[in-house]
Amino acid sequence: MYFPYIRGKQFDLLALKALLEQDRLSEAIQPIIEPVKQSKTFWTTIDLFQKKQHPFYLIRNPQAGAFLTAEGLSELRNVAGPKAMIVDRPIETVEEKPDLWIVHQSDQALASDWRENTLPVLVGKEFRLLNKINGPKLLMEDPFTRLPKNSFYTECLDEGFSNAHHSYQKLGYAGFSDFSVDSKIYYEHSYPSKRLVLHWIYPTAEQDLRIVHLFSEEELPSQKEKFFEVMEALLQHEEEYPTQTAGLQLLVAAYQQRSFPGMGVIRKAAVMNHLELVSRLI
Repeated sequence: MYFPYIRGKQFDLLALKALLEQDRLSEAIQPIIEPVKQSKTFWTTIDLFQKKQHPFYLIRNPQAGAFLTAEGLSELRNVAGPKAMIVDRPIETVEEKPDLWIVHQSDQALASDWRENTLPVLVGKEFRLLNKINGPKLLMEDPFTRLPKNSFYTECLDEGFSNAHHSYQKLGYAGFSDFSVDSKIYYEHSYPSKRLVLHWIYPTAEQDLRIVHLFSEEELPSQKEKFFEVMEALLQHEEEYPTQTAGLQLLVAAYQQRSFPGMGVIRKAAVMNHLELVSRLI
């Protein structure tokens, strides 16, 4: 079972929504959504999950964003469906227990009494926590390398991403999780860059996942031309490591129409590609 951790930013939610609409999201994939934006996209995505009866978890105590008000938290509590809770105080002090615990920081988890816990727990590979926590454990990984400048990715254009779908059960976990084409560190806005970069996940012959960083040159005069250059690199890469996903089709359609789809759509396509690949692998 795969539990992608999706912070509810616009184009990440649109990626989930598109995969649901196209029936390309396996029921073995149960997204964990941390709502950070109060938007129409957020609510229509939640509605679609409910209509499709596709399993998901909604975090009822997000740690950042627009819902951090009494009214916002009340709205989240009233959403029908399984809830997750980030451990930000000892769990025995929580009156209304969630359906899933999430451990981001170790202090409050180590201070908690886990002896009677039977709920699943999303937790990283920290020895003290794994010894302390009872209940089914879901492996939390953060495989995406976030660098402060796009140009830094030129130092390592192609790198391993994940093989957790092969190994999580052997390691004693009930499921696995990551932040898709993102990192655990939350950010509101990305920094402007002179180079356009596409972070693209692809499968190897051994069915492991790797990530390639595809670049434009700085000197090109427009985002449109930079996009075309990145797409030419992607299409060359696809000849050797084909994905044939809906995310790829989205970018190819824009390329064939000779239009620049915008950075948000590029982000959406990368997330769609990753989640569809994991759907196939599991």
